[in-house]
Amino acid sequence: MNRMLIRAMIVSVFVAAVVALGTPAQASFRPASAHATHRAALVKTIKVTAKDFKFILSAKTAKRGIVIFKVTNLGATAHDFSIKGRTTRQISHGQSATLRVTFLRKGHYPYKCTVDSHASLGMKGVFTIT
Repeated sequence: MNRMLIRAMIVSVFVAAVVALGTPAQASFRPASAHATHRAALVKTIKVTAKDFKFILSAKTAKRGIVIFKVTNLGATAHDFSIKGRTTRQISHGQSATLRVTFLRKGHYPYKCTVDSHASLGMKGVFTIT
């Protein structure tokens, strides 16, 4: 009888330890610093300055993932920023807008201002995903 009681106590201690610490298989589901760093690398912020008839980007390339374009208009006329079928609202002088775009494939993605003929006057370019 004592052996059964001792075995039951050992099993209950083991079960309590597994519940508290998790199984080795569950450990892979826990966020690790390497996983968090990898996820952080998938989001890139690009500052875009719109001036009259040109864009200035803080970087013209990014890795696949989410790219956040923070667009600020320093030009005298209203502008927007369009890339991969997504477009900001028109922003006046001194205003800003944010555009969040997910890029799943490597490639070259044209961007432009869709206001009137601004693109033909130079407000266009190509953003590269590596």
